[in-house]
Amino acid sequence: MIKTAIGVYLHYIDRYLQELGFDSALIFRRAGLSYPDYVKPGGRVSMAVMASLIEQVKSPNFFLQLGKQIPLMAHGNLGVAMLACKDIHTLLLLAEKFVHLTFSSLSFLVKDDGKNTTFGICADTEFPLLDIAVIEVMLGTLMVNIQRLSGVDIKPVSVSINYSKPIHYRSYDTLLLCPIKFSASETLLTFSNKNMALPVQTADNLGGSLLVEQCREDLKEIEQSSTFAVRIAEIVVSHLDTSPSITFVAEQLQLSERSLRRRLAEENINFRGLLKDIRQDRALYFLEKTDVRIDKISSELGYKETASFRRAFKVQVGVSPRAWRNQSKL
Repeated sequence: MIKTAIGVYLHYIDRYLQELGFDSALIFRRAGLSYPDYVKPGGRVSMAVMASLIEQVKSPNFFLQLGKQIPLMAHGNLGVAMLACKDIHTLLLLAEKFVHLTFSSLSFLVKDDGKNTTFGICADTEFPLLDIAVIEVMLGTLMVNIQRLSGVDIKPVSVSINYSKPIHYRSYDTLLLCPIKFSASETLLTFSNKNMALPVQTADNLGGSLLVEQCREDLKEIEQSSTFAVRIAEIVVSHLDTSPSITFVAEQLQLSERSLRRRLAEENINFRGLLKDIRQDRALYFLEKTDVRIDKISSELGYKETASFRRAFKVQVGVSPRAWRNQSKL
């Protein structure tokens, strides 16, 4: 399944940046996102886009605090289904099963040894800084929401974190109020089963059953559409230097152009937008991670003239390719 996250998370990042007094528009544009129209309603964003954005956020404690502000309703049908769970343990099991609805590079693991329940968090985005940001957000939103839903000041028995102690580690102490081990092999939160049995105050057995079924349907739809999107993206990336047309992609998929356009419309995929996003992701990679000349990058991305690449990049990102490269090195 292609690695994506629901786009609404970008809105919470945007809002919190503004609350802290940051120039949110500038940060988004430096990440290559058009502002304020950086995501369509109900849209999803790639891990590359998320990584580009979080790399521009320089506040050390930002993501731990951000997680505390994100309500369960923000997580779509999964969040609503969690509100209907009968107890905290059931809520964690539901999150484990359907977490890919919200963030496909994230996985949870729930283990019960009879006395305690361990909740594991694993982020595998392929971007180390994004992995840490995602885990911090999950820590913040988990602790705030299980306390809010149970009406009890639940605290873990112990916590292990799979990265080194950050400079803002005292914020972890304040949030978790328990022994914390950094640089561990896994990120695990251990809770007493007494706390896990606490009822959720918004429990709704009938509504919960219907919502769980909806989550199943949503997950199936994402998996199917993601597979189709991946196939298209693979063809585009493999032939990017020739600026592949929709006709060419249809031929590679052994579909008529009309059939391909219908499938794209059904799955809310815009071919030009997909091509633009892939070009932008590749451009940012070449500019940040390599010393390839800009005219060569332009050719690799399928532009006939370097000037066309420069204009397109500046429209999307707000600065020229050379300026972006210089900023990324700084």
